[in-house]
Amino acid sequence: RASGSFDVNASFLIAQSLPSSFTLPPKENDTIGGTEIPAPREVRIHVHPEPIKVSYATIRAQLPDILDDFSKTHNGNRPDLIVHMGIASTRPYYSVETQAHRDNYRIPDVDGRSGYQDGEKIWRGKGFPPILMPGPAEGSEDKSAVQTSGLKMVPYPANEHFLQVWKSLLPAETDLRTSNDAGHYACDFIFYTSLAQALEEGRDRSIVFYHVPVTTDPASIELGTKVAVALIKSMVKCWVDGE
Repeated sequence: RASGSFDVNASFLIAQSLPSSFTLPPKENDTIGGTEIPAPREVRIHVHPEPIKVSYATIRAQLPDILDDFSKTHNGNRPDLIVHMGIASTRPYYSVETQAHRDNYRIPDVDGRSGYQDGEKIWRGKGFPPILMPGPAEGSEDKSAVQTSGLKMVPYPANEHFLQVWKSLLPAETDLRTSNDAGHYACDFIFYTSLAQALEEGRDRSIVFYHVPVTTDPASIELGTKVAVALIKSMVKCWVDGE
């Protein structure tokens, strides 16, 4: 399910093809200062510039660094929304994962290691649950809790409603699905690592994992990019706007 043996990874090509921003219609009652004119909203997309090695130890080390680097260039804030992407070699459709697993990363990574030392052992030691999902902040023991923009939202795992919102933004024939099994390999490991960090930092788990087919022809990358933008719009509509 992850990018072990694929030279050109479709998910990375899609990430590289994302626009740097897009605008969404205004929220009701949001107007431009002193006027009746509705204020459109700009969603800025920050893409990590290189693929992450399919190594449990690398994922564990790199994800916090990526977020810290983002915060340094964004007034100390964490991202409002996070989308991780990967390929699912057995799936000819686009899917959003609903949950991540703590245990049983037995498939060896590119360094021949299982995920026990860099994942399950540490997570069990911290008392993290067997399953983590998107959800609202649960408060943090850490008094130096990280800074966020303060955007109000109520994240939840993609359900039938979320799926219908996502579908409504794309051509009817686009095959979109939810999945509750991210594969117990690098993709699942990234998703759990990211959700666990948000939990530990006392911030909203406003995070999804987006799985794409392996095809890398231009039409597939173009469609995968449109589907990714629609996914981000769905996160805003469902989690921020409460649609």
